[in-house]
Amino acid sequence: MSKDFIHFFGTTGSKAIFFKNIRSSGGLYFHIDDTNIIIDPGPSTFYQYIHTYQDKIDGIILSHIHIDHSNDLNILVELMTNGGETKRGTLLVPNQAIEERTLQTYVMKFPEYLEVIKQRSKYQIKNIEIVSSIEHRHGVENYGFKLKTKKYTIGLVTDTVYFPELLESYKNCEIMIMNVPYNRQNKPKSKHLDITNVEEFIKAIKPQKMVLTHFNENILEKNPDRIAKELSQKYGIEVISAVDDMKLEL
Repeated sequence: MSKDFIHFFGTTGSKAIFFKNIRSSGGLYFHIDDTNIIIDPGPSTFYQYIHTYQDKIDGIILSHIHIDHSNDLNILVELMTNGGETKRGTLLVPNQAIEERTLQTYVMKFPEYLEVIKQRSKYQIKNIEIVSSIEHRHGVENYGFKLKTKKYTIGLVTDTVYFPELLESYKNCEIMIMNVPYNRQNKPKSKHLDITNVEEFIKAIKPQKMVLTHFNENILEKNPDRIAKELSQKYGIEVISAVDDMKLEL
């Protein structure tokens, strides 16, 4: 059996960065406990997956409908189900994805299980338990997740503005992945996290490992590798700045 890993297909949510081909905007692929899950399949996720893997997809999770997270959703549902010919896999999406047809109506019957995400709820994808967070604050219906595996609990903090109640949803995570577009917020009504917020998570959750991703111009200008190193030294944990096509072995 191959080693467990998380593959970061892309590491930006910024249109400016993606359109200039500075970094890719793509999803996360979890190969853990003989279970294969794609989360937030943004642009290029399908292309990268089919050129890298021949594994069957066991599940797809969508945190919210924004296109940098959802662009390749329908084609990956088709891939998971052999174009709908094989009813298999689990699909977890917010209700808004159905209401606004981010998930096309015709593919809804393809997965074996289609479940609408509700906050603070449990789901199962093959050998991994998924626990949804409190609803995030991002302007659309949006959730983060904990993935409970045999060895670790992995927290994925998707796009959101910071509010203290978030921390409760990510308790007891040994590994955390955080979408952090900003080094320091520079918008009066931001919908995202910055490094100050990351420090709040580190102090409250005390993970063993933290991975920063989903960068925009604000944080790239300040060098995410340097920021990660400074956080590692300050808090005594491993902090990693993700890069495109990075495989994090567990």
